[in-house]
Amino acid sequence: MTWRGRHIYLIGLPGAGKSSIGRGIAALLQKSGYEFVDLDEEIVRSSGKTIADIFTSEGEERFREIETNQLLQFSQKHFDQQPLVIATGGGTPLRAINRSIMRGSGIIVWVDVTVRQAAKNVMASLLGGETRPLLRSSNVEELTEKLRKLLEERLHFYEQATMHFVTRSPHGDERTPPELAQQLLNALEQMSRSIRLRPRFETFIAHSGMGNYPVSIGSGIAASELGATIRDMNVQRAVAITDENISKIYAQKFFQRITADYKGALQISQIVLAPGESSKDHDTLFDILDSFINLDLSRKTDVVITLGGGVVSDIGGLAASLYKRGLPLIHVPTTLIGQCDAAIGGKTAMDYSGHKNYIGSFYAPKAVLIDPLFLKSLPKRELNAGLAEIVKYALIGSPVLWTKISKSLRRLLRGYDIGIEIIIRDAVQEKLRYIKDDEFEQKKGVRELLNFGHTFAHAFETTTNYDQLLHGEAVALGMRAASWLSMELGLLDEDEWRQIEIVLGRLPIPVTPEFSADAIITAMRKDKKHQAENHRLVLLEGIGKAIIQEKVDEKAIRKAIDFVLSVI
Repeated sequence: MTWRGRHIYLIGLPGAGKSSIGRGIAALLQKSGYEFVDLDEEIVRSSGKTIADIFTSEGEERFREIETNQLLQFSQKHFDQQPLVIATGGGTPLRAINRSIMRGSGIIVWVDVTVRQAAKNVMASLLGGETRPLLRSSNVEELTEKLRKLLEERLHFYEQATMHFVTRSPHGDERTPPELAQQLLNALEQMSRSIRLRPRFETFIAHSGMGNYPVSIGSGIAASELGATIRDMNVQRAVAITDENISKIYAQKFFQRITADYKGALQISQIVLAPGESSKDHDTLFDILDSFINLDLSRKTDVVITLGGGVVSDIGGLAASLYKRGLPLIHVPTTLIGQCDAAIGGKTAMDYSGHKNYIGSFYAPKAVLIDPLFLKSLPKRELNAGLAEIVKYALIGSPVLWTKISKSLRRLLRGYDIGIEIIIRDAVQEKLRYIKDDEFEQKKGVRELLNFGHTFAHAFETTTNYDQLLHGEAVALGMRAASWLSMELGLLDEDEWRQIEIVLGRLPIPVTPEFSADAIITAMRKDKKHQAENHRLVLLEGIGKAIIQEKVDEKAIRKAIDFVLSVI
């Protein structure tokens, strides 16, 4: 697998010559379509401020946010379109999100220069009028010491680059930037023949008040990116929470590969749950917590990994959030519902006393790694059920996604299809938008829109004791009820309802669940969002436009349930 066509990210100390070498190699690769970008220069251009001004007026943390946004913009804008050579700032690799963005879309090259040479180059730039807020110095000796400390702090991240490019000559002679660019090009060609590059993937940012985290999407990335993420965190032990089905299929080989690739000692323990909704209970939660206690897990040296569907990420995330007030957490969802919905957004939960998701927390993971290849081993029924959550995103906020689903649904229902990655990507971006706007459901009617169809669905699941319908199947029926009710109340045009019903009606429901309208109404009254006699529902005013409807008449709800009962 060649490096050509991928971005080339140059990282290293200030004064390493990243910009001059980057310009040189971009010129050499001009015929291959490469262009050069200096990340610091782009930050100055887009913000209208010098980096020193940003540090002074807004602080370093704000500068790092701008830096990440610029990096993400260039990595995505040109992904699979136009490759770039990007000279990053010296501190760019400090953020986990930045490292994920660069790993997924390109080749990372550590431009390694001696501290003394870097100090000489930085001093020359300072004397030339350049401002470097972290490197204000009166003499070369002071500057050298500052750079030495920076190298100690950042070495762990520099060493994880795809390529280590040493600029100093074995004979001590200095080489010009064009000579170094040619040498780097030769090294890249040699690397292509000697090592297997990781699959490419895209990274998006989940904005969280508990700390932003990367959501990475790409086929074949799970093991390599999980290993890289764990190595980034510099942990000693990992505890993987999975279920019996996943454990039998590939968990052992999956974790053996990560351990083999890990540089340094890494212990991975497994906690294996029974599959299905029955594992989202207090007994399972305390069993997991007992395992954490027996392993004497530490917040500083250990990490929890959930490998499975929504049940695993919900209960595993809840346990991680509670133990010692929070263990580092990584989600690796293996089901379609997990990949497009359950693992993203920081919600954890367990069922209690017949109530769905009644006890839970908001807890942000360190990363979410989405690998569509897991879906190849997913039973067709679960794959089809997962499509319901993707349809939900289209109906509540994305007519564009609705068009894609409508055109490709027949193909997707046949089983795993490589086109599913694009659909997952779009659904993930939709969910991230709601999380950014209302992570903790504090803004009335923002993130709550994600519950479209779910009030009905949870009642369907509860009434059938969670053993007849898969969650996605219940959601599909719930959306049919909510769409019909939207039309009945005069909110949704009948023609649009017919379009929705045609698509939702094609999602297979292979069982005939046994429930009555009375039982569903009773369960809906117990919904955690139900207040007094107020049925509060998410309904539709059109495809791509959802609203919150207060005080929905129970007679109309009963008619919607009767409609669903008549079509299944």
